[in-house]
This record gives sequence, structure tokens and C-alpha cells, in this order.
Amino acid sequence: MMSAGTAGPVEVLVNARHLAGTHTGIEVYMARLIEALALTGQVRLMALSWEPLGLELPGVEERLPARRPTLRPGSIAATLWKLWFDQWRCLGGRPDHSVLFHGMDGFLPYSLRSADRSVVTVHDLGWHVHPDLYDRRVRLMYEALFPWVRRRADRFIAVSRYTADDLVRSMGVKASKIEVIYHGLDPAFTAPLPARQPAAPASPYLLAMGGISPARKNTRRLIEAFSRWRSRGGFRTAVELHLTGVSLERFFLQNGAPVPPGVSLLGYVDKAELPNLYAGATAFLYPGIYEGFGLPIIEAMACGTPVVTSTTGAAPEIAGGGAILVDPFDVDSIIAGIEQVTVPEEAGRLRALGHERTRLFNWSSAAAQTVDVYRQVRP
Repeated sequence: MMSAGTAGPVEVLVNARHLAGTHTGIEVYMARLIEALALTGQVRLMALSWEPLGLELPGVEERLPARRPTLRPGSIAATLWKLWFDQWRCLGGRPDHSVLFHGMDGFLPYSLRSADRSVVTVHDLGWHVHPDLYDRRVRLMYEALFPWVRRRADRFIAVSRYTADDLVRSMGVKASKIEVIYHGLDPAFTAPLPARQPAAPASPYLLAMGGISPARKNTRRLIEAFSRWRSRGGFRTAVELHLTGVSLERFFLQNGAPVPPGVSLLGYVDKAELPNLYAGATAFLYPGIYEGFGLPIIEAMACGTPVVTSTTGAAPEIAGGGAILVDPFDVDSIIAGIEQVTVPEEAGRLRALGHERTRLFNWSSAAAQTVDVYRQVRP
């Protein structure tokens, strides 16, 4: 690693242990941004983890300050060990000189020294704006750790203008300390349509994502809206709703509720399968309560799938006029959105708008803007 203060590449440390597990929103952001930063040739990045990541990227060095022990997932011991690693141990063995740390997951270690500089990416403030949508343990973790982030960060990267505004109005962060940098698109979602070869299912289907939080993704209202729309008859009776997300099985099992007719629970879907799944869908339904960005919106658009999303959070900003917007709290509004998006002429119009919209989201551009932030705060 280079010493700080030179005119060459910027030296950056990142707690990348998230990449050792399942990749959802934050992990996708971290993986794609690290890859794009490496390709700029302007960053030398130390990826800190608790097990090997196999990144093999130019200018990226992996370091394991500690190995994760075998603990029962979700146990108190596992949670405490993770907090210890994130807040203290991950910076063990760092260079003697001052460092620049990028909290890509929205957090900063307590073990940063006074001479160290820091940048933090804030993905959303949903835990603060809509605490009722979050698990109590998750909410308590953010409430305990984010005040330190707010005080310690030299610069903030917000993934949308909406999130930046939330930082100002809800957290009192100065607007001058915030840079809005959008996500990019994984090349898998921008491949030519013939390369995807979308499957031809037995029935047409609408696609939706339950994620890890059915409440936040508004899954119950969405299922009710779909069921009521499907009951209108005609071509609708042949249309199915495919829902991704491992939490949905637990939701139905715990509540003893049957899965409604026409609804299929797909569980966790690997990234390699998503482009085909998007491309084969009649439409993508994403009427979540709150999104700090909404990466699936542009993934679906890039795959040529018309989108229905919310009037709330960052969704309208990211959709940019290329999607049907519905009130996520109003089942009738969601039904109207489904009805509209399944009209062939409207679907064709949305495909064209969505394709044009996705040109704005590029990981190379995101990396270049991020490097600019690094250079402003480097030690």
C-alpha cells in the first residue's frame, strides 16, 4: 500500500466482510463499486474481511484482521462478534500513518483515529423515517451507531437526492458535506436481449420482490391488489405473481396463511438468474413504502420490463418518468397500476422510456465521482 499524502492513487480502506455472504442491495453496491474503483487505476484499496473474498482486482489488497468463528447465525454471540469486528477489529493491522476509510455499508468504526479521514455512503434513513417497518434489533443498531457516523464522517455519499435531503432534514447534516452519487447497472442487466434468452413460462407472470422485509416492500398490500385484480376475470386469470425473497416463506408459515391462488414464492434468486426473470415478466411491480434508491427499478427497465413503483421515497426520482407511480398505501391505486401496465400499448411506451432512463446509471461514472470525493478528503 502507498503512504498517505502522495500524488499517486488514493489509499482507501473498506470493511468488505459483507461480500462473504448473500448479495442483496448493499452487497451489490459494494461489489460493483469496488470493481469499478479498481478499474480507474486511481485507487489502492485494502478490503478488510473475516474470510477470503477472492476479489483478484488490480490495486485491491485483501486483509483478514480476524477469522469469523463458527457461531449460530442470529445468536447474541454472533451479533456481538460482528459488532466487535465492525467497530474495532476490522482496523487491526492497518498502516501506521493516517488512513481514509470508506464506510460503504453506512457505518464507521469507533476505532478510527483522530488523524484518520472518512467517507460514508448512506443508502437510506428508513429506520428513522419509518421505524415501524424495521425489525427492533435493526432499528436499535442504527440508533446506537449512526450518531457516531454523523459526527465522524468528513463527507457523505447519498445514493439519491431524496436520501441526501433526508440527511439534511432528519439528521442535520450540512448539505455541503453531501455528494449524490447514483448506483450503476451490472452489465448482466444491460446485455442484448437475445443474449438473455428469457424463458417462455406456461403462464404470463408479474414479478415482485419481497426482499428481507415484507413490510417495507409492501408485500401484503401487493398480494391483495394482485388477487383483487386477478378476480376481475378475462386474461387476468392466466397471469401469475412471482415473488422473490426468503422472508416470505417465513411470513406465511408463521401466520398459517395459505399462499393465494396465482402467487408463487421463488425464495432467494441468484443474480445470474435475475436478468431472465425480469425479461420474461409482463411487468415488474415495486410498490415499496420507502426506498433510498431502488436498484431493482433500473434493473427491470434495463431488461426491457415495464415498471410499476411508488410515489414515495426515492422511487419517483430513480424512475424519472419511466414508470407508473402508485400510492403504496392504497390497494386500489396499486390495482390501477397493474391494470394500466398490462395494456400492451402502455407497456411498449414504458419499455422505451425505461431503456432511455437506464443510460444515466453507470458504475464507471459512480467510481469517478467517488474518487473525486476521496481526493477532497484524503489525509
